[in-house]
Amino acid sequence: MKSKYVSAMKKSLLAVAVAGAASVVPTTATAEVSANLGIASQYLWRGQSLTTSGVVFGGLDYEHESGLYAGFWTSSEAEGDIEYDLFAGYAGEVGDLSYDVGYISYWYTDDPGADEGGIFQEAYLSLGFMGFGLDAFFGVGDYGWGDRAVRNKDNYYALSYGYEQFGIAVGYYDTDDSDLQYTHIDLSYEALPGLVFTASQVVDKKDANTELNDNLTFMVSYEFSF
Repeated sequence: MKSKYVSAMKKSLLAVAVAGAASVVPTTATAEVSANLGIASQYLWRGQSLTTSGVVFGGLDYEHESGLYAGFWTSSEAEGDIEYDLFAGYAGEVGDLSYDVGYISYWYTDDPGADEGGIFQEAYLSLGFMGFGLDAFFGVGDYGWGDRAVRNKDNYYALSYGYEQFGIAVGYYDTDDSDLQYTHIDLSYEALPGLVFTASQVVDKKDANTELNDNLTFMVSYEFSF
């Protein structure tokens, strides 16, 4: 989780170390390639549990001294499905303010439209300042594939703050269908380097959104880089 965007992305995808979910890593002096591996008790994504069992995830990242970066990230999911994401962007700092802009495409092995560019894409902007972070993900292109494709108008925003091993993040899922909008809060504690305990709770949703899981959810994850 050393790459500039991966540092933010994986914390959003798996809710690990939400203490700095939008804080990007300072630009390195030289080009660097790094890799990471991890496990988690479930796939917790934007306040929602996507699996009922544990997952294994990892990635490979490249960073250039200019601030440009690109990478690959993958994770197991339910019923043998595998997610793999491709992303690229630019990150840097101005004084105490860090910034990160980029683009990500989400792909799935059981997606019949995977050869057509993945099931959905997002553009993102992350800002970090003295422990505070702001993430914004904007849906772009189509959501789905073939005759099932529709315009992706889903957006997601998260405000976070981290202090030492503790973190808190408030996320808001925004979509054209107001009945599907919701807000969640994540609390995290990094007991040991890479070992994170997370609690997530949906705090606001429409009663019509009966498929949304609004129960208190717990996750434990461990990740290391090399």
